[in-house]
Amino acid sequence: MDVSIADLDGQILDGLDFCSKSYALFEKLRAEPGGIERFRMRSERGAVKRLLDEIMPICRYVQHYYRAGRYISVRWVEGSQHYDAELHQRGDYVAQGYYEKLAYLEVTSAMHPNQHWVRKMLNRGEVVYAPKGIDASRNTPLKSEPVVFGNHEHVLNFVPIVVESIRKKSAVAYPRHTSLVIQCCLNNIYMVDDWKLLVAEVEKQVASSPFLEILLMDECTQRATALTLTM
Repeated sequence: MDVSIADLDGQILDGLDFCSKSYALFEKLRAEPGGIERFRMRSERGAVKRLLDEIMPICRYVQHYYRAGRYISVRWVEGSQHYDAELHQRGDYVAQGYYEKLAYLEVTSAMHPNQHWVRKMLNRGEVVYAPKGIDASRNTPLKSEPVVFGNHEHVLNFVPIVVESIRKKSAVAYPRHTSLVIQCCLNNIYMVDDWKLLVAEVEKQVASSPFLEILLMDECTQRATALTLTM
């Protein structure tokens, strides 16, 4: 499929078609000369960064919620408006008022401050441990040292990062019926219990939110969980 980012921008597409075109664009950009490096680094403004930071998380949201009775069409808009996508929804669940006909989606990321150094070292083919163990001191070679975490320490260290992402987005005026997707670039390998603990601890610290819903997703495994909050 020959697709460009312009084929997604401003177009109302059935959610599954949106996903198909997005994945085709992913493969196309990845296969270009220097494509893998651009995907690893994400430092350049343009199609690769938009794809990874906005479009792919939107696809995950669609996959999580699209079902019989709730058919989701997506209009992704490239620009600086106060949302990343419009969700046009139809089906019996929508007709009966369980979901809005028109809703909005905002996407953000949560990651350790050293994550960009992780990408840089991996792109060089170097061994990297947890982001916490990276030494990026000036005038010294970039290096990564092993880090020992006790019990769920790595999870508890990541909770404030997610909470701060929610706090920042909550301070922005979004349209009514906006949902938030937080793409988590986790700070260690997370087992199922680690992920459940992360969700539970974030819920404890974010008792309410102006968003219709908040969906946490693991960038690596693509697992996703909606937070249980009050508006």
